[in-house]
Amino acid sequence: MTRILVLDDSAAVNDLFARLLRAELGVEVIALASVAEAEAAVERGDQFDIALVDLSFPEEHRTGLEALLSIHTASKRTTLAVITQGDSFVAQLLRDVWELLPIATVISKAAPINFQLDQVRQLISKGVAPIDPSVQPLLPAEKASSRSVESFRRLVTHVGHAKLWSALLAAEEDVSYRDIASATGLRLNTVRNYRAQLLPELTIHGLYDPSLREMRSFAWRCRPLLQRLIDEIADRQRKSPDESE
Repeated sequence: MTRILVLDDSAAVNDLFARLLRAELGVEVIALASVAEAEAAVERGDQFDIALVDLSFPEEHRTGLEALLSIHTASKRTTLAVITQGDSFVAQLLRDVWELLPIATVISKAAPINFQLDQVRQLISKGVAPIDPSVQPLLPAEKASSRSVESFRRLVTHVGHAKLWSALLAAEEDVSYRDIASATGLRLNTVRNYRAQLLPELTIHGLYDPSLREMRSFAWRCRPLLQRLIDEIADRQRKSPDESE
């Protein structure tokens, strides 16, 4: 029997949609309401044939990207799909998820339920389904071939970059160079130089001469990818304290 994870903080989606999937498609559904619950399930070794994941989890200050990345890292065989309202405030996050992970389809919560069910049927039978037309305009016509999970490594190549991104993740929205210098202990010119070093790589992610505020927003959206690399450098530095910035 096909095993489907439905991850959404909306009770209506979890309860109603899960019941419909069981009744109409005869599948096993595991309905969870938080990214933390999904990650705990992954850590326990739970396996899913399909994961239907929402993008926004404001109560956790986390996103569906974190859940999808955890699921994909643990099991490449799981078919990944996004279920979303498709509001403008998640548009950039949706693009990040779409370009960085093998997303099989995007389901709109606003679509007729029969259309949603048909998308899931196709995921079960074909492993892919048409994207909801209402969401299609939010996605690029083609995925950027140069953008990948691995491409983030070029954004955190040494201790100084790790300090910059860590400070941006911890900063207020109106972050300034002085804020970053104060948080990291780096000189102002050093902070500016590190930002300049990253500009060519940031263009891969759609950021062209971004402000610190725009870099902070990007860092928050893609936090799980950047944090992994920051943690790797911190671990290396603990083992080799003389590693240069």
